[in-house]
Amino acid sequence: MIALAPLAPIASKAALALGGGALTKAVTRSLLNGAAFQAGAELIYQIADWARSVDGDWDSFDPEGPTDGCYELDGYGSPYSKTGGGSWQRSSLQGLGDPYIWKWEFLSNSPEYRQQRWVYNVNAWLVNGGVPDPNPTNAYVSCTGASNESEARATVFKIEPVEGQCKEESTPGSEGPLALPPIESGDCIINTTFHGFLANPNGTGGVQPVFVMEPGTNLRASGGVIVGECNFEPTIVVGGGGDGQPPPNTIPSPPDKEPGSDDWWKFLVAGATVEITGAVINALFAKKYPGLIYRMVSVCEKDAQGEPISEAVEVPIPDLTAPDAQLARLDAIVELLQASKNFKQPICRDRPKLEGDWRTISFRSTESSPYGKSCLRKRFRYRSLSGLGLGDVVNHWKDFTWTSGPVCVTHKGHSWGTPQVWAATADEGKRVIQHAAGEAGFDANQVGEWGISNSASPRYGVSLPMKVDTTGDYYWITERDGSDGRPIVAI
Repeated sequence: MIALAPLAPIASKAALALGGGALTKAVTRSLLNGAAFQAGAELIYQIADWARSVDGDWDSFDPEGPTDGCYELDGYGSPYSKTGGGSWQRSSLQGLGDPYIWKWEFLSNSPEYRQQRWVYNVNAWLVNGGVPDPNPTNAYVSCTGASNESEARATVFKIEPVEGQCKEESTPGSEGPLALPPIESGDCIINTTFHGFLANPNGTGGVQPVFVMEPGTNLRASGGVIVGECNFEPTIVVGGGGDGQPPPNTIPSPPDKEPGSDDWWKFLVAGATVEITGAVINALFAKKYPGLIYRMVSVCEKDAQGEPISEAVEVPIPDLTAPDAQLARLDAIVELLQASKNFKQPICRDRPKLEGDWRTISFRSTESSPYGKSCLRKRFRYRSLSGLGLGDVVNHWKDFTWTSGPVCVTHKGHSWGTPQVWAATADEGKRVIQHAAGEAGFDANQVGEWGISNSASPRYGVSLPMKVDTTGDYYWITERDGSDGRPIVAI
């Protein structure tokens, strides 16, 4: 059976790249009892630590910000905030008093201390004399009741309707399972789904990402049985496995509990795996394990004349019964690890160096989603070495249209990273990525390689016509390196 824990960093990078700022609204469950709770803005910093530990790409910017409720209305309303477990209170906009607004957009993930108050920087669309202003006004919304940065990070916001009703809303912990691109390991194709986080409700410590891994359906024989070393049951993997992090834990997913349900999370937190009877335990201790020799051989050592030589460290293990057999093998790890530190290590440099300026293209469907009243939104990112300015990039993309759908198309093995798009067909997805490659200055069919996968989830199966988002009367096309603050856009 293939080892799944070492694949956690690969799954982590995929979740960070695909989820983006929406990960701050992922389902978050208590490490203590598996109960759901609404994580505050500290989740942003915890996810950022996770991204650093696995050397992952994460664009943390989310224009919805720490919103727990309405952020756009058909009408107008007043801003409100709530700190921790407190109650909702009216918030003011510094310098603007208590105006009515019909929409807002957060410009930063972090609170700041300004004019003796903790605030967030926003663009607010005001209502003057009952008439909605089509242009945003930059403002700072106060974290009412927050006396320090920790409380400010735990503050959430909403626009409470005064006239009309909510048009767009957002809720922390509302993002459901995220289907990731399949992972290839040897001859195995492993389908992976990100389900959310385990964390401390008090905001301390880090977060533990939770994945479910299972063999791809194309690995099944004609009788429906999975063949080869890929023969394993769906498995829960807890932890990202990054630098400085504890190793991931693997737990067989219970067949009688729906992944993502309350019972499933409680099972996970309890650490239940399989019920072992006393007879099985006795059999384990009675078994005698044959002896063996663990041998580690160097590959990079040289003698005094610079000629390659081979050195080895051996740790013999005699025939033993449990638990002595297991303890002897654990002790051997220390010697072998020390040898691996002493030997010179080969360094693989097969991965292309990532180069170029970031391009971020935001698309919006021209029709509402069949699963709600909102339009579908897609964000597409890649690196470019073309050197074009923002105006030329906008001209390249502004009239481009395509159709979304259940087919995930990726392109990897080149300096621009691993761009990805969910399209109606594989050819449609390639057309989107090839259009990006045209701006980046190369032919995607000539360098790198394509990746194609499918998802049965209705979240990724919606097929709608897409075009560049022009909400706010500007093109949602940017060319920025960092994710802090609002990027420059073209009107």
